[in-house]
Amino acid sequence: MKKLTVLFGVFLFGILLFSNALDFMPKEYDVVMYIPDISKLYDAVKQTNAGDILANQIGLEQMFTGVIEQQLMMQGYTLDDLDIFKELLIVAGKESTLLVLGPSKDPNKIKELFENFSGQSLPEEIKIVNGYFVVGENYGGGTLPQELKNFLNKGYLAVSYINTNEEDFKVKGYGYAALRDNEVEFHQEIVPQDDKTKQLFNDIASKDGIDILKDENIGGDLFGFINRKLPDSLLKSLPVDLPKVLEGFSGTAYISGDISSVLTNALSGMQVSNVPFYGVVYYNNPSWDMIEGEKRFKNIGGKKYGIVETEEGTPVLYINLSNEKITFYGVSPDEYVAGDKEFIKENYSSDYVVGLFVNLRPMIFNFIGIDSESYFKFYGYFKDGKLIEKALLK
Repeated sequence: MKKLTVLFGVFLFGILLFSNALDFMPKEYDVVMYIPDISKLYDAVKQTNAGDILANQIGLEQMFTGVIEQQLMMQGYTLDDLDIFKELLIVAGKESTLLVLGPSKDPNKIKELFENFSGQSLPEEIKIVNGYFVVGENYGGGTLPQELKNFLNKGYLAVSYINTNEEDFKVKGYGYAALRDNEVEFHQEIVPQDDKTKQLFNDIASKDGIDILKDENIGGDLFGFINRKLPDSLLKSLPVDLPKVLEGFSGTAYISGDISSVLTNALSGMQVSNVPFYGVVYYNNPSWDMIEGEKRFKNIGGKKYGIVETEEGTPVLYINLSNEKITFYGVSPDEYVAGDKEFIKENYSSDYVVGLFVNLRPMIFNFIGIDSESYFKFYGYFKDGKLIEKALLK
C-alpha cells in the first residue's frame, strides 16, 4: 500500500510538473512559437473564405478525414485514437531546437499507430513525457515571457517571440495570431535593443527601393519581392550560411506569375509543362558561372538566354544576364504574357521591405466557379523604429 502511495505521488507530481506544453520551456531560447489549441486555430482558418471553400464547399476536409478513417479501420483503430494534436510548441536556441506536441490520453497507442503504419520503430529522438511527444534534449526549467502570457490571456490563437542577441544585431519581438471577422491575422513587432541595431533599422528604413511596378512584365495572382539593400551586418547575423552568390545582390528582387492559368489548363485536360512566371534579381555584374546546372543558349528577341532543361529536355527556365540584373522566365520570353496587375497594385506599397501576395480568388473561381474574395498576404515594413510583420489569410 505504501509503495502504491509513493508511485501515485510520483505520477501526480509528473502530471503537475508538465501540465501543458509550456512547462517544457527551456531556460534559454531565442525563438518561440506556441499554438495552445490547434483545433481552435484550424476552426478559425475555416471561417476565412479560402478555408471555408477548401474545407467545406470543395469538401477537402471530409475527403481527407474519410481516407484517414479508412486507413485506421484497416488497422483496427478509429479517429478517436488520434488525440495528439492539441498543443504545439517550437523553441529554438543558438544550438538546439525543441518541438513539443500533445498531450495524448494514450501516447503508447499513438506510438503503436506510427509503428504499424510506417513499419518502423518510433525514432529515438522522439521521447514520450507525460503524454507529450518531445523532440529535443534541452527542456524544462524555463518560463514564457510575460508579454506572451498576456497575449494568451487575451485568447490569441498563437503567439511568437524572438530574441536575437548577436554582436552586431540585438532585437526582441512579440507576435500573435487572431481571427478578425473572416480573416486570420498574424502580427509581430520587432524592436531593436541597442543603439547599433537602432541605427541599422534607421539606415534600412531611410533607403528607397526601386519602383518595381514600373516593370510592365509584372502581373498575375502571385507576387513576391524584397526591395531594400540589407546591411552585411544583418545578413551575417542570420542563423544560416549565406552563399557567396549573395555578395553581388543589390537589394531588390521580385517574381510574379499566373498560378490560376496553370490550374485552368490542367482542369481542361491540357498538358502543363511550364509555369508562366517572370522574375528579376538586381545584381552587380552577374556571370554565367554562378548559374548552376547544364544550360544551352539561344537568341530570343535579340537577347541571349541560357535555357535550363529537365533530363527529358523540357525547358523550365530562361535566363538573361545584364550588367545590373538577372531576368528569368518560366516560359519562352517571346511567349510570355503578363497577367492582370490590379491585385498587385492594390496591395503593394513602396514602404514594404519584403512581401508575398497570393490572390486565391481566380484559382477558386476556375476550380469550382465560386467568385469569392480570397487571398494570402505577408509583408514587412519599418515604423516608429520597429520592424512590423503582418500576414493575412482571407
